Amino acid sequence: MTLGIRGKEILGISLLVFLIVSLALVVHISTTTRLVVQHAAEKGKLQAQQIFSGSTRVMARARGSRPEVALRHDQELRALLDASIGYSPHLVYAMITDRSDTVLMHSQRSHEGHKAPSRTKIEQLQEMNPLRQLLALARQRQVFETTLPLSLNDRPFGAIRLGLAGSLLWNELSPAIWGSLLLALFTFPLAWAVAFGLSSLVLVPLRQIAQGVDRMARGEFDTPVAFDRHDEVGEIAEKLNLLGRQLQEDRSSLMSEKTRLEGIVHCLEDAIILLNREQAVIFANPVAEALLACPLMNAVGQSLGHILGEAHPLAEAVGEVFLRQQPVRNLALTVPGDRDTPLDILASAYPILDKNGVVGGMILLKNTEPLRQIQSLVDYSRKLADLGKLTSGVAHEVKNPLNAMIIHLELLKQKLNRPTEDVARSLDVLGKEIYRLDRVVQGFLRFVRPQTLELRPLDPNKLLQEVAQLTEAQGTSRGIAFSFCLDEEIPPINADHELLRQAFLNLVLNACQAMPDGGTVTLTTDRTAEGRICAHVIDQGVGIPPEDLDKIFRLYYTTKTDGNGIGLSLVYRIVQMHGGTIEVDSKMGQGTTMTVSFPTS
Repeated sequence: MTLGIRGKEILGISLLVFLIVSLALVVHISTTTRLVVQHAAEKGKLQAQQIFSGSTRVMARARGSRPEVALRHDQELRALLDASIGYSPHLVYAMITDRSDTVLMHSQRSHEGHKAPSRTKIEQLQEMNPLRQLLALARQRQVFETTLPLSLNDRPFGAIRLGLAGSLLWNELSPAIWGSLLLALFTFPLAWAVAFGLSSLVLVPLRQIAQGVDRMARGEFDTPVAFDRHDEVGEIAEKLNLLGRQLQEDRSSLMSEKTRLEGIVHCLEDAIILLNREQAVIFANPVAEALLACPLMNAVGQSLGHILGEAHPLAEAVGEVFLRQQPVRNLALTVPGDRDTPLDILASAYPILDKNGVVGGMILLKNTEPLRQIQSLVDYSRKLADLGKLTSGVAHEVKNPLNAMIIHLELLKQKLNRPTEDVARSLDVLGKEIYRLDRVVQGFLRFVRPQTLELRPLDPNKLLQEVAQLTEAQGTSRGIAFSFCLDEEIPPINADHELLRQAFLNLVLNACQAMPDGGTVTLTTDRTAEGRICAHVIDQGVGIPPEDLDKIFRLYYTTKTDGNGIGLSLVYRIVQMHGGTIEVDSKMGQGTTMTVSFPTS
């Protein structure tokens, strides 16, 4: 039979009280026994010393006569022997013996002249442990002796022997022993009553806590366990309430995660089907239904073979996976699909195993149509690359006639020394258009020409100073000054020096052109919290309209009358080739900040 908390508490308290009372009882009885024996032995020794003093005086007065006779006829000594019996309640006799243990004087005269029996010494009783002392005293007829030797002329003469009755010592101990036993017997019912009351006090809050746990098991987290106590039980209740709140939060979080996970699974482009050990569907996302043209989500609990048909290629492949307990990856299958249109899919099936074998399975289905589209896109991109090479060749072929046209146009101007106004105007228009076409071709060549980066450690600070030196003469003539705010602790970057110099040169020239009335171009460097290296080109120019900010890096887009829309596109491409980014922050009438960031080397 299993004990409850109340039974265990009562039993535990009873055992604890029993141990404490038993220990206290043993200590009390042992101490009492030792004290009684010690007190009786001390009183016996004191009485023996008094008899010894009287005997010594009598033998000293006897001188030449026989001391035995003097001892027997001395009335004071006999009176002392008789008085010894009444002095101590434990003494039953007092006697004087000679060396042969013959009784010379005895408190009971009938024993004089007889041989004195051998008795247990009181010292032996004192040396026993308390339990043996108690057992020895319980023997009603046992007598213990206190012995004091007598000498005459420095020679052993006899002994003074006093008998202590064990029964009398036991009679003195009995009230204390029985009182202790009665007190112990009274303590046990009191302990049971206290244990019963304490168990009731403990069980009431425990039942309330158990009821609170039952409510939590049912999912009722809104009703906490109410306690106004500030003891351990109250602390347990508070922790239980905290656990309930945490369970409620975890449950809400789990439901949210489950919903989010289901949302993610439902949004996947690949089909997912989960099966149990009987190959019955327990979960399927909408893609699986659309891919197989079967109501899988509404057929939970039915076997895959029953839903698709035993002859379906997917059902056959899954049956083989369950039989061999080995996964199958990227198996090409042709399934009927929607409207009986054959559909090519890649199927992967994985058995879920434990120590007892297969407990379920997972099926992943991928439609190969998007893969074919990607392959088509790759082929198209390859064709575009080939077309770019062809276009580059055409641009080269166009550039040579343009150069020839420029040369012959200059020769024609020289031959026409003073052409008419209409002819001069036509020649100017023709020259400008040829130069504009030449710049477009050169920019196009720079943009489509494949670049091979020569990456080396590059100090961004030195690069900005170099670019400033290249544009300083042109800027000074237009009233433009340069200022620097460079971080000397930034590390170098891996970069192609020529390409980056070209990119920053374009940015600085754009900054100068944005300030027709002069101003200051500020070049700064710093490092972000993520460790990227940033370079800033800041001008005080007219700014960029907000509607043009997302267009300035497009190829051939420009707001300048003489621009070709290639410079910032080249900058954007060069920065991308170095794994960097470029950002623009501009306000009309206040200036523009170009920020280029690079990863550290």
